[in-house]
Amino acid sequence: MTQQSDVKDQAKDILEETLDREAVIVLARISEEMQLLFLAHPDPEADKVKVIVTGFFLENGKSEQFIEEWIKTSEEYSHTRGLSQQDQPKAMLSDLGVFRFMSFLKDKGLTDEQITIVLTGAVQQAASDQQGG
Repeated sequence: MTQQSDVKDQAKDILEETLDREAVIVLARISEEMQLLFLAHPDPEADKVKVIVTGFFLENGKSEQFIEEWIKTSEEYSHTRGLSQQDQPKAMLSDLGVFRFMSFLKDKGLTDEQITIVLTGAVQQAASDQQGG
């Protein structure tokens, strides 16, 4: 448990040291948008998720080729994790959220190591929030 607290503390320190107030607000907005997507689509079908993902990337100027490769990579990753066909669309939505966070943090100048710590801390925080602690 101490190691989890250390990672959460490290993640918090990194964010406080590297991000300004505006960046924190943007991260919170990304989180809210992803929560709303999951609420609106609690058990999404693969085709619907692909439309959501495609729309997001098109709005952000990504090419059709990028989008196809991103979707393919997400599907392959879900498969290697051993997820059922039913769980794969949710995993793709989750991958989109992680991608959005990572891209934003990278744009703000965080290193890959810092991003990994921040994402690990966020996952641990979410897990402890779900467990009520």
